[in-house]
Amino acid sequence: MLQIMVKGISDGSYDINMNCAAGRLKGIFPEFFGDVTLEGSLKVLGKRYTVVARVSCMAKLLCDVSLEDYREEISAEIEIAYLANTDLYYARQEEGDDNYGKDIVIHEDDKFIDLTEEVVQQLNVSLPMKRVSPKYRDKDLEDIYPEYTDTNTEENKDQTEDIDERWSALKKLKLN
Repeated sequence: MLQIMVKGISDGSYDINMNCAAGRLKGIFPEFFGDVTLEGSLKVLGKRYTVVARVSCMAKLLCDVSLEDYREEISAEIEIAYLANTDLYYARQEEGDDNYGKDIVIHEDDKFIDLTEEVVQQLNVSLPMKRVSPKYRDKDLEDIYPEYTDTNTEENKDQTEDIDERWSALKKLKLN
């Protein structure tokens, strides 16, 4: 769990540096392993607590281009504002409002702010949609697999000659 002690803390800015095993965080995707690291600052002003931090963790991913496993550090920036207000806290609980809006309302008597859910969500959405190993990121498909993209081989010449003549009219179409 990633929690910050806020009970009895005075106004000001405080450094945050936390680690937690990825396996202990509920809801984190199975690609993540090792420690989740959170580094940043907590700013306290009255009943408002603002957390600005960078969270990172290692992930084991499968390359979409080569089907090789690779490891990469996934990181995300988080900025969360909490408001300690007991009246709003109870009002939102009665309404069943899970959509916090800009501020997350916490009870004034809470000793800790739990950042676990927000950290897990940020890491999960920071996983890349297209997973390409770093050694293939700057290369074209022709550079990676030249044996499959060579158009000047004898086999490809035979295939182009066997094309049905009915399709030849489509070659004349011009698409702008």
